[in-house]
Parts: sequence; C-alpha cells; structure tokens
Amino acid sequence: MSEVEDIVTEEVEVEENETHNAIVEAFDSAVAAEQSEDEIKMAMIAAGATFKNVTRLYNQFMIDAGLAISKEDRAKLVEDTLEGRDLSEEEGFDEAVAALVEAVKGATERSAAALVRSYAKKNELDVFVKPKGAGGNRTSFAGQFYEFLAGNPTMTKEEATAYIMGEGDHADTSANVQKHLSHYVGIWALVNRIATA
Repeated sequence: MSEVEDIVTEEVEVEENETHNAIVEAFDSAVAAEQSEDEIKMAMIAAGATFKNVTRLYNQFMIDAGLAISKEDRAKLVEDTLEGRDLSEEEGFDEAVAALVEAVKGATERSAAALVRSYAKKNELDVFVKPKGAGGNRTSFAGQFYEFLAGNPTMTKEEATAYIMGEGDHADTSANVQKHLSHYVGIWALVNRIATA
C-alpha cells in the first residue's frame, strides 16, 4: 500500500470510530433520559447511525448495556428455567410462566406463556391449555363504551372522558384504554354530532 492509501485508510477509521462513539453516546443519553425505543433510535440516527443499521445497533447496545438479552441467552435461560417442570397442569403451567417473567428480562405474562408453549412443543411435552369459556364472554372496553354512548349519545365530553379514564362507576379501565383516550373521545364526538344534528 502506498503512503497516501495508508493515510486515507487511517482517516476513514478515525471518522468511523468518532461516528460510532457519537452513536453510543446518543444511545446512552437517550436511555438515561428514559426515552421510548423510537426516540432512542431517532437520537442514534441523528448521531450518524444509518436507518438501515439502527435497529441492529439498538438491539446490540441494549444487550451490551444489560437491558436485554440475546436470543441465544434467552433460549438457554428458558431451557434452564423450564427443564423438569410439569407443564400439563394449570398450577405447573402458571408457576412456569411466573418463573419466566422473573428470569427473562422484559418478559410479560403473555410472552412468558408463549415461551412455555414453544418450549413444550419443541420438547414434545404436554402443556396445559385453558378450556374455552362456556358462554358469557367478557365484554371489551370498546363494547362497554359503545353501549354507554348508545344509552346517552348527547353526554358531554367531560362525562365521556370520565368514563374512559375509569372515574365513577366504571373504575376498571386499563392503562391501555386510558392511553387511547383521544381515540375514544373521537368516537364520542362523532356519536354526539350525529345525535345532536
């Protein structure tokens, strides 16, 4: 290699290192500020990460920071946690799900149950399945809200908002329902406009 090629190669490596360090710093700052995944990725892109590579870098940085585990580590953890458990009865299944929620960083009951079922299928084990409910299906919040609107289509925005936020008689709305307040208020506005037209 010529001296000019050596200098150019060295400059490119220095620039790549500076960009990498800036991306790592942006990731660390965004995580420390408890920003969402999308906000963290946008900060990384602003620091020089390409759109094509940002998800791969984000996942790697999460693993490196101990905020997530790799697929291989998760598979090993699932194997170690579930090995020898009786998953065929409800109690054993529920205990396995609880153990995985505790062991696997970021696991929810739903994702842990899916991991248990996947493990059982892979190892050809019997796994507990909840029986289908006999009638009396649980009504979703949306269904309940629509019934509430049908009963009083001219209610005020404040009344609709109180219902959505779980105030008063309907005190069991979930955080997910409350997060979608604007969606449900939009439905109220449409119903109210039709009813008062």
